[in-house]
Amino acid sequence: MRVVTSKSKNAESFYISKGYVNDKGVSTSVIVRKLGTLKELLPEHGPTRDDVMAWAREQARIETLKYKQEKEEKQIKLTFHADRLLDYHKQTFFRGGYLFLQSIYYQMQMNKICRKLKQRYKFTQTSHLNKCLCTLKIQ
Repeated sequence: MRVVTSKSKNAESFYISKGYVNDKGVSTSVIVRKLGTLKELLPEHGPTRDDVMAWAREQARIETLKYKQEKEEKQIKLTFHADRLLDYHKQTFFRGGYLFLQSIYYQMQMNKICRKLKQRYKFTQTSHLNKCLCTLKIQ
């Protein structure tokens, strides 16, 4: 996080902003906290603008530390009940996942089977078969 100043003809304002990359891949920034104007901050934090700027940088450092702690301390709670029976008519798991299926695919050596079929029978479509089998997902 960093300190951003905004000057107008009436006052100079101090903000703490955070930069990030949004979903579209564009770098943007958002204001986290408004510290105040220079006129408001001079009596509290120093006789000069440099003293106010030093205080603002310290506040930005503190906000950065708070943000990092919040990011590290996220917890996820999962509850399991050993005494509850499963409903066999209800689907509980969906889509096993690509990496799980890929490991089974290569343990069964399906890629070698497709390659041997292509060499032995001179098929042109076995590479497509290999791709389809490799990316197959269980519903």
